[in-house]
Amino acid sequence: MSLRLRLALITAALALSGLGLGLWLSSLFLVRLALAEVDHALKLQAKVLLETVREESDHLVPPEVEQEVLAGELPGAAWLYRKGELVWSGGLSAPPLFLRSVQGKTPQSLAGWRIYTLESQEYRLVVAQPLGVVEHLALLYLRLGLPLLLLVGVVTGVLAYLLAGLALSPLRRLADGVMRFQVVEPPGGRDEVARLAQAFAKLLRTLKADREREQAFLALASHELRTPIAAFRVGLERLLKAPHLERDALAKLKVQAERLEALAENLLALSRTQSQDLRLVEVDLPELAGLAFDRFQPLAVARGRELILEAQPAKAVADPRLLERALNNLVHNALLHGQGTVYVRTGTTDGQAYLEVQDEGPGPSPRAREGLGLRVVRQVAEALGADLHLAQEGGFRIRLLFRPPSASSPSMNLGA
Repeated sequence: MSLRLRLALITAALALSGLGLGLWLSSLFLVRLALAEVDHALKLQAKVLLETVREESDHLVPPEVEQEVLAGELPGAAWLYRKGELVWSGGLSAPPLFLRSVQGKTPQSLAGWRIYTLESQEYRLVVAQPLGVVEHLALLYLRLGLPLLLLVGVVTGVLAYLLAGLALSPLRRLADGVMRFQVVEPPGGRDEVARLAQAFAKLLRTLKADREREQAFLALASHELRTPIAAFRVGLERLLKAPHLERDALAKLKVQAERLEALAENLLALSRTQSQDLRLVEVDLPELAGLAFDRFQPLAVARGRELILEAQPAKAVADPRLLERALNNLVHNALLHGQGTVYVRTGTTDGQAYLEVQDEGPGPSPRAREGLGLRVVRQVAEALGADLHLAQEGGFRIRLLFRPPSASSPSMNLGA
């Protein structure tokens, strides 16, 4: 059973229950009102009859008074007792005989009759009226009310079904979007259905973005790994066919192995940034820059380039594994693709720590596709909450600017 149908049935059941309770209570109230009218008529009849008896010399009720009082709009029967003896009876001709012996100062119902007793000195007057009209009125009210109750219940259920369909339409559209894995714009508003639809749409957008990043990651990994793996395989085949060991070939294989290692580390860094696998600690940026300087000095000498370290005291909250990989990529790219002297700098500006690499070249062409190294740097900056600035004034410069720790900074949790 669909949620829409369940909501409609629940609404119809609630409507029927409420209306049924209201019908029952209103019928009780109607009976009470009718009994109040009967009680008022009984008291008035008893009062008139007793006053008439006192005024008559024979202490009996004249026929004309009996006709006027007991045969009017509310016909009834009456019994007059004097000193305990029945001296007169009138009104309806066939009332139950046991009614004449009923005593009590308040009206009461008995065997379908309403009875009232009025006593004054030596007289006791009993008047009674049948409740058939009241019971018929209550039954008629219920007969008229029950079909109306059922009609209102059915109409309420149909309206609830239609309105539930309108209210749940955003969820249906989202469900259709999920089946096709397409993001559907959620409705506005702050009601429960709208908020659920908005949260679901946000989750769907996140899943779709993660899937797109995963596909891009796999495509990038396949593209980046294809060339070094092919070169490594060709070099191994050459060594296997060679009659003796060739040190030049081994050196080339070592270069390809180092390239594969760097690619693997970059891909691992991308995976960690996307999964938020962070291990945030306070990092001494000059120490990190010094390690990179020592690591890449041989490459700078081999390529006839100058590598200069300009380290000023600076500390930042970051993941040292990811930050080291980002810095290695920047220095390596500057030495391989840049021009002139390469500078590695650390320091602070406006209270914010920075780490930058600069060379004297023009930088990459705006039309050039962004390589894996720079993409890793961007992902690391985003994961660490740092700002990445690229400038081409006086050479090509890339700077990571770390924000001061705050409530919005990444929390310092240990990653796996």
